[in-house]
Amino acid sequence: MAAASLNTPKRVDLHCHSIASTEGDEAVLLALNCPESYSLPRQVYAQAKLRRMDFVALTDHDTIAGVKSLADQKEEFPGVIVGEELTCYFPEDACKMHVLVWGLNQADHEILQASAQDIYRCAELIERRNLAHAVAHPLYRQNDKLERWHLERLVLMFKGFECLNGAHSPLHRDAFEPLLDDLDAGGIRKLAQRHGMAPRWPQPWIKARTGGSDDHGLLNIGRTWTEFSGEVGSVEAVLEGLRTARCRPGGEAGSSLKLAHNFLGVGIRYYQQNLSGAGKSADTHSLLLETLIGQRPRLRKRDVIKASMRRILRNPLSFCRRRKSSGGAGLVGALAMRSFRGRIGEHPALGQAMRSGLAPLGEHEEVFRLISGINRDIAQGIAAAVRSSLAEGQLGGIFDAIAAVAAQQFILLPYYFALFHQNRERQHLPRITGHGKCADQSAMRVGLFTDTFDQINGVSRFIRDMAAQAQQRGLKLVVHTCTAQAKLAAPYRKNFAPLLERGLPRYPEVSLALPPIAEVMQWADGQQFDAINVDTPGPMGLCGCLVAAMLRVPLLGTYHTDFPAYVKRYTGDHRLTATTASYMSWFYGRMERVLSRSREYQSKLVEMGVGPDRLALAPPGFNTEIFSPQHRDSQFWARSGIREPLRLLYCGRISLEKNLGMLAKAFAQLCRRRCDTALIVAGDGPYLEELRSQLAGLPAYFLGYQNDRQLGPIYASSDLFVFPSRTDTMGQVVIEAQASGLPVLVGDEGGPREVMDHDVTGLVVDAGNAPAWAEAMDALLNDEPLRRSSKCMGELLPAHPSRASGRARTSCRPSRCLSAPAR
Repeated sequence: MAAASLNTPKRVDLHCHSIASTEGDEAVLLALNCPESYSLPRQVYAQAKLRRMDFVALTDHDTIAGVKSLADQKEEFPGVIVGEELTCYFPEDACKMHVLVWGLNQADHEILQASAQDIYRCAELIERRNLAHAVAHPLYRQNDKLERWHLERLVLMFKGFECLNGAHSPLHRDAFEPLLDDLDAGGIRKLAQRHGMAPRWPQPWIKARTGGSDDHGLLNIGRTWTEFSGEVGSVEAVLEGLRTARCRPGGEAGSSLKLAHNFLGVGIRYYQQNLSGAGKSADTHSLLLETLIGQRPRLRKRDVIKASMRRILRNPLSFCRRRKSSGGAGLVGALAMRSFRGRIGEHPALGQAMRSGLAPLGEHEEVFRLISGINRDIAQGIAAAVRSSLAEGQLGGIFDAIAAVAAQQFILLPYYFALFHQNRERQHLPRITGHGKCADQSAMRVGLFTDTFDQINGVSRFIRDMAAQAQQRGLKLVVHTCTAQAKLAAPYRKNFAPLLERGLPRYPEVSLALPPIAEVMQWADGQQFDAINVDTPGPMGLCGCLVAAMLRVPLLGTYHTDFPAYVKRYTGDHRLTATTASYMSWFYGRMERVLSRSREYQSKLVEMGVGPDRLALAPPGFNTEIFSPQHRDSQFWARSGIREPLRLLYCGRISLEKNLGMLAKAFAQLCRRRCDTALIVAGDGPYLEELRSQLAGLPAYFLGYQNDRQLGPIYASSDLFVFPSRTDTMGQVVIEAQASGLPVLVGDEGGPREVMDHDVTGLVVDAGNAPAWAEAMDALLNDEPLRRSSKCMGELLPAHPSRASGRARTSCRPSRCLSAPAR
């Protein structure tokens, strides 16, 4: 047994806080006069032992009072290491630092506190008194002043550094430890010369590396530690190992969930002591909160019965009448309790934690899943309350629901705060240390956020094609969506179940989903994207904006859809159109770069207030294997039962904004001139039945939705492509038709006219003039040599603005000459 003990490393969590840490660093805590921790020293000790720590350290902010209460009772609390987290400053600019010091006595504490305004003096005293120490979370910019200059001086002054902190992102360790790895005697000499400072401690290029949980709420003690040789059997041996760098960090790094639950635990204790009527007998809600944070070992049935009986005795009628919720907060509380009772059985790990004597709130992933489920139930309950209030004509219920939404988000505030806080140094770390994540183009992780993916529209096709191309090339692109029914599975897709989902008015097949914001942000925090691209301005697009702000990475947007034009065409309401335009201006105005599908819409973006220097063109592309004249099949239409020798083709969404009513009128006029032409409609959408009605009795055929592979022979076997839309920003189908050898007719409004050459690959026609369309179709169908003429598609596509004198090749694969077949 003794030999086994000597071979087993000894562990101690060297960074823990107790109720003696009375002053918080966070502005919110200071404003509320709330301490950073409510943990009693003996509770810290007990949890450290539960997590099998061999020694126990307490490092309260600028005090040793808490740990002394344990150290003075050595028989009851053996193996206690006296420590504190010293707050000190660089005198040049008041850059704030924390230094963990262990093994100090009262005199050491007092002299260090007296010198805290000068970190150089503190370093001198720590070395002179031979105190074990480590610079705590050395890359944490506590007052936003820490730079490379400070870090180099810290390396010269101190022997120990906390490389693994259980409350800070693992990115800190990734950026900092390589800096220590690179140290050698020559490097230290260069630093000393650069700063005019003599290094402290023997072999200053060898640093002690420590780890600690930085726990404030009895949730993570012992999950991060410093490890020593199994031969270390006393507190003094631990201290000597720290002084001589014979130790190493181990365990978990920090996470946003850990930080959020730490704040939540402190907040619950603050509420109990200051807001809930301290000293009163506990009710059911208080018992539940105490159990959650580990203050009560477990919630027993008899405790609940006692709390209920006390309530009955205080107010005998309380159970005889229906309780009314007090506004929005009451509604949220009632919904949350109902959801908790229904869902708690789905999370057995929380019960196991209670039975082990640990706080269920410390089971971070499990608690977040529980709260996410409760959040969904609350959202659905609020929506049901709104529907009920509307049905009964009760405006008060609607206002309660609005207040409930605010209360619901308040519950999630610790998560939002933690997510942003954990990433605050993300962009500074490589700059300060010269190490860490500096992704090149091939290694970049890009998150794309869209509100459309499964639907039948050009934006969805564009996103799917782009993501598939990225996957083929080994690029790291994740497409984020939010829908209850993800129809198209893809390895690059991350779908979130919505809190709520409703069909849009006049667009029932397109749904508007309310995403679970906290879940989306928590996922994105784990992915650590290097850039965010937003492809739609809906709820998921807004989530993308939040993620970019959280991760402090570039935010890019693609302007696919002219929503103001859609709103105007569908509603005719000028005020609603102006409101939509204002929103689009705000949304795209926050992007660092906005990609437009055409030059015309670049000018519209400038009108919205997006600076020209932030605009770029997203060049069109197509798959030259799928869309090619080689797919022409002379018997294709005969097999489909279509006997007319000439075929007009429309491909796209069947919706009002595509100007299909005008096309139906033009085709009817064409049919009065000739009887040899069919109109083929490939696609689906809300205008389908209306279009069928308008074309009744005419040789019009509806193919329904067709995928890319099906579209190849449809394009190539047709005679003329017609696309009358007035609102498309680019018109992908126009390019695919030309790639398949078809001449095209497009309207004189929107982006499609930019992806064809008038009088060369087709004609641009007045989008509102049905007779002109009938005339143009008739002319091309009559002039077979003109219709059959062809040129190289790579030469015919319009020029990129940066190459105004030439033509841009924009296919997804190398361009090839796409000649129309002889027919």
